[in-house]
Amino acid sequence: MQVCRNGHVITDLLQTFPEQAQSHCDRCGATTLHHCQTCGDPIPGALYVPETAPIGARRPPEYCSACGAAFPWTTSGRAPHGPSSITILEGLLRRLPLVARQLRERHGQRQAFRVADEHDLVDLLRALLPLHFDDIRYESRTPRYAAETRTDFLLAPAAIALTAKRASPALRQELITEQVREDVGYYRQKNLATLVAYVFDPEKLYGETRQLELTLAGLSEDFPVNAVIAS
Repeated sequence: MQVCRNGHVITDLLQTFPEQAQSHCDRCGATTLHHCQTCGDPIPGALYVPETAPIGARRPPEYCSACGAAFPWTTSGRAPHGPSSITILEGLLRRLPLVARQLRERHGQRQAFRVADEHDLVDLLRALLPLHFDDIRYESRTPRYAAETRTDFLLAPAAIALTAKRASPALRQELITEQVREDVGYYRQKNLATLVAYVFDPEKLYGETRQLELTLAGLSEDFPVNAVIAS
């Protein structure tokens, strides 16, 4: 990774695309560096995967992982920590049905946006997650319960996996439980901090959802699961 002294990332693929390097930042004019000034260890960047495009930009590390020295953009006088990533994400997910309802009414004759299936739900999340998260990655997989490849989200700095499901009469509560159980088994092996299982239920098919959230959250004793069912 190459970063300016004020913390602007120039490129996180410096080794793969050295032509992207700059001697000075094009946003603030500060000089750039790509290694720790204390020990000389390179600033870790990203792995280039052809035909994939991550959402947002990766944040630079604050301290060198080799010697522990602070980088120039790391401030000593920090403000108190704000809400956690989980808290921010849960707030967004619980309000998502409100956003979806607003998009049903469009100006003039413009076509309404409706979350009819999981593909629509993923599109809506893909548009809204960058409001709060910088490094968002796709996780494409075909679980046993899906007839086609589905897309989950990985919020890289917080090590959160987000899997989203659209409630339907065919997706009974027992089936949701089995699906999330398989999701837990998959993401437990990914060295992540937690899995967020989101169920979008605008028709309120599941009635009182608190008990279902508790059931999903309790599916694993050794891997944290946060369940959000929003209507």
